[in-house]
Amino acid sequence: MKDIFDKVEFGKFKLKSRVIRTGGWERETESGGFLSPAIFDRYENISKSGVGLIVSEMFALDPKDRFYPYSTNMNYRGFIKDYKQITGIAHEFDVPILGQLAFFFYDDGDNQKAEANDLTKEGIRRLQAEVIMAAKKLSFAGFDGIQINMAHNFYLSRFVNPYFNQRKDKYGGSTENRLRIICEIIKVIKKTIGFHVSIRINTEDGRKGGITPEESFKMCKILAENDADSIQITARTISFKLNDSKKHAFLDYADKLINEVNIPIILGGTLRDMETMNNILNTSNVEFMSLAKPFVAQADFLCDWKRDGKGVSRCKGCNNCYSKKSSKCYQFD
Repeated sequence: MKDIFDKVEFGKFKLKSRVIRTGGWERETESGGFLSPAIFDRYENISKSGVGLIVSEMFALDPKDRFYPYSTNMNYRGFIKDYKQITGIAHEFDVPILGQLAFFFYDDGDNQKAEANDLTKEGIRRLQAEVIMAAKKLSFAGFDGIQINMAHNFYLSRFVNPYFNQRKDKYGGSTENRLRIICEIIKVIKKTIGFHVSIRINTEDGRKGGITPEESFKMCKILAENDADSIQITARTISFKLNDSKKHAFLDYADKLINEVNIPIILGGTLRDMETMNNILNTSNVEFMSLAKPFVAQADFLCDWKRDGKGVSRCKGCNNCYSKKSSKCYQFD
């Protein structure tokens, strides 16, 4: 019988469990962007809880980004020093950690909110260079890899989406062309840094003329063929309904995808209890699952689950941590 606390391999990483922690917002910083003691304490509690892999809170590229005030600041002068301590905490407990890059706007030098159709070839190269430099900075800070968030409604999710992208050059049109911007970034990061590159992607878009599950599935296969190391699946919005069979909304998609690619696939979305997670492990192809809000409600809840052999997150799904763009739980803090 598989268990969420099995020791497993995840690409080149050896994990202590199948549980991936996904970060969201970061607002507990001090003046100038420096990390507060609460952030170091949070990462220590998560790292020693039995988690397999940590994905950081979101990093944005530009101080003018829509979510920059709620994101970890990559541009303050203490970034590398502070995050070397954060990654050092994770590594002290033998937990790999990825830095999550997620930006909503992109400033191409002429337009602070340039969209896919606005970018010149030079603008695309500039965007790619900024993402690659962000990965380099994360490597200096001790991260083991980068997760590029091209999910939800972030910039890169729009760039690869036919609803937004009507380009007529090699960066528009076909699925392969719209993904070219990402595939080229992955190849450079792999060649120059040797980082683990994880991609976060929507299973579907929900817009007429947007990304269907079939299109998203094809994208995942292309990403795997172009050296992505892992894929985390999610949805455009933070809430979704279970289907009529009461299965996890992404389970059938994940089950099929895992058979089609040779890289780890992470199942995410409203996982709240150990029994459900173990049932998924033992009735599907899923090997890895991600949780976000349960770690906000209680950073070290996995300690209790591992000790008791069962457990239910105290997260009530109120979404206050999301709506207020905060890494704090408003029920229990």
